[in-house]
Amino acid sequence: MKRTLILQAPAKVNISLWVKEKRTDGYHELTTLMQSLTLSDTITLQETREEGIQVECDNPLIPVDSGNLAYKAAQVFFHHFGINTGLLIRIQKRIPVAGGMAGGSTDAAAVLNGLARLYDRGLTMADKMKLSLAIGSDVPFVLRGGLAAASGRGEILTFFEPPRPPLFVLIAVPKGVEVSTRWCYENYRPGLIKRDPELFSEILTAYRRRDLAFLRNNIFNDLESVTFKRYLEVAAVKDALMNEGSGAVLMSGSGPSVFGLYYDRKQATKAASCLDISKVNLFLEQTSRGSHF
Repeated sequence: MKRTLILQAPAKVNISLWVKEKRTDGYHELTTLMQSLTLSDTITLQETREEGIQVECDNPLIPVDSGNLAYKAAQVFFHHFGINTGLLIRIQKRIPVAGGMAGGSTDAAAVLNGLARLYDRGLTMADKMKLSLAIGSDVPFVLRGGLAAASGRGEILTFFEPPRPPLFVLIAVPKGVEVSTRWCYENYRPGLIKRDPELFSEILTAYRRRDLAFLRNNIFNDLESVTFKRYLEVAAVKDALMNEGSGAVLMSGSGPSVFGLYYDRKQATKAASCLDISKVNLFLEQTSRGSHF
């Protein structure tokens, strides 16, 4: 009997993102704080009689060949263990495509975790982290999720207990806007913005304490300097949420997703009312403790 496994693949946001000099391997050195959310894709893994990897997705914008990170994750896993079999990967998308929320990376992480269970491979989290480095920079974090400070190109992780109770997260994505992560980093100019290393530690402490007043005035994303210049509608969404006044607001990753952190659903819903729903897609979610898989 062919086996089937269904998993959730949670999105993430960057509570702050400090982008430094480009490394010799072509990546930028980063310091960032990442938080997983209740917003997730659904991944179904199903063994097939036909050999090879197949990908199906309900969103036509998603590639279904080797350009898909979920496909790549299955390739990496099967090659590592010398497994030759047929696999169908079905992806139900809820995470905005090219939205700066690790949608492709988290699908890949779900596949990696799922295949370890499906084929009963006793991989430790450290083992999976090593495998994930061949897939993408965000994959090591979303393998576990929750809250983590990351450095290097995003793979050096220190995990922390997320805020309790969870914060509400309003996500606003301008319709029709997709931002290429590669384009964003290629156009970023390191050194234009000076950062105090102590600020990042202060942001982490304030975030875990749910100090939204401090976060509102201090969280930052260096990639806003690139994305906002080309995509004025992304900057406009952030300005609208900032002017509403009750949340800590930031663009996630390379954008175009903009999120606000709020103490309760009422605050988040009120903030959403300041946006034109004909121009943005809205999601109301919460921060997550991770370890979904």
